[in-house]
Amino acid sequence: MKRVIYTKVEQFLCDDDFIRYVMDTCPDGDSYWVSYLNASPPIRSAYLKAYDILLHLDDCDLLTPEQAERLKRRIVNTLQATVN
Repeated sequence: MKRVIYTKVEQFLCDDDFIRYVMDTCPDGDSYWVSYLNASPPIRSAYLKAYDILLHLDDCDLLTPEQAERLKRRIVNTLQATVN
């Protein structure tokens, strides 16, 4: 697994491994992503916002409807790639 430090919500939402982790299809990445919770406050904040967006996409007011739809398509594509 890659070892990068994300500081922005968008970076998390563009990472297929993060999407798989949040959607619970990648349990191996648990310790890596949980390490973000112990990071500096700005990093932790971005992680938590991205996590919340993925879990509550239909109720998210941080994204426009178009952004939410694009993210949903990305999630589906990411999860389908995991299956294949």
